[in-house]
Amino acid sequence: MKSAQAWKPTALVLLSIMMVASVGCIGAAAQLIYMIKGHKTPAAFKGLEGQRVAVVCVSDASAYGPDTLTYTINKAVSVKLANSVKRITVIPPSEIENWMDRNGWGEHDFAEIGRGLKADKVLAIQVGSYSIREGQTLYKGRADLTISVYDLKKDGQVVFAKGPQEYAFPVNGHPAIQTTDRRFEAAYLGKLTDFVAKLFYDSDALDNVAEDAMSLD
Repeated sequence: MKSAQAWKPTALVLLSIMMVASVGCIGAAAQLIYMIKGHKTPAAFKGLEGQRVAVVCVSDASAYGPDTLTYTINKAVSVKLANSVKRITVIPPSEIENWMDRNGWGEHDFAEIGRGLKADKVLAIQVGSYSIREGQTLYKGRADLTISVYDLKKDGQVVFAKGPQEYAFPVNGHPAIQTTDRRFEAAYLGKLTDFVAKLFYDSDALDNVAEDAMSLD
């Protein structure tokens, strides 16, 4: 089921088209760009602004040590937050990995990891089941996600939680004959990490209108 936020960009596009038809072309293009580009999808949680944040991604496999999937998600989300959240300080993924290696992988809870890294908050991303194929002929990424924020200034209290929920992309799948596992997975993880990161900063509605569009070129 689509959220209320999901249909807002579509409504704006339709309204803009109606404006073009009713007032003519003069100035309509500028109005359309303003209405769509100027509309923001608000962050679900803005509490990472001005904070020192540790992004920690784990999966069932990573309970036994670092894995490529969780490190890729961790690094991509960290970069997107650093570039988009005001005054945030993101602890480098390598520093987090080194701390967990020194102190025993999987033996500490998220709040303890945050305290060890002197973080203000920990963004925990837990990945359950994960796949990129739907049968032999169709690519469709699916991941079960649980996203939580722990506040170390509040004794490790969870101050934001989302999930568990499935993140699937694209909605209708992508023919396997048109790409490769590596290219599809890179595109899927790009969308997944966008989804996670945009929970924490305002994003342009125009970027979300084409959420199901895929370019593998």
